[in-house]
Amino acid sequence: MIIYIKHGDNDQFMVNGNCPVVVLMQYIKTRVGLAESELIDLCDERGVLKFLFQPQNSLESACGLLKARESFIVCVIKRTSDGAYTSVKSLLSSVPPALIETLQNQIDSLEKSRQKQLQIVEALMATSAKTQALSLLKSTKKRKKVTHVNAPDEGQRQTGNRKSRN
Repeated sequence: MIIYIKHGDNDQFMVNGNCPVVVLMQYIKTRVGLAESELIDLCDERGVLKFLFQPQNSLESACGLLKARESFIVCVIKRTSDGAYTSVKSLLSSVPPALIETLQNQIDSLEKSRQKQLQIVEALMATSAKTQALSLLKSTKKRKKVTHVNAPDEGQRQTGNRKSRN
């Protein structure tokens, strides 16, 4: 399956998409001169991102996610150190403003989704912590009185200096 990759000043090259996405993305980075640490994705000519950078897509075959003989534009996605998606930039020099706006809207939507997932995880962790605290509190209430090993039983109490009457 052949696809076309557009970048720069309307430059393009062909790529065989019969490979895992991670291999395709590494090849594209090398071909367009990007660092391996850069986060990239491809979008079609309407500006629809393919989200190839997401972990669930990295080992999947590119031919299952992309259409044969279609042209794609290389995009660089910027993230902050805490993982927040901030912006997307097309590597094609002459891009209509509408396409840039479409790309940014998708990244904004992706960030909102990431934030919701973080809130859900935090809520689950807080609920789990509360459940553990309640469980611990209940288990300490259920504990029986601790008896000391060396303490005399009630039937064996010493009478002190009193003489027994026998």
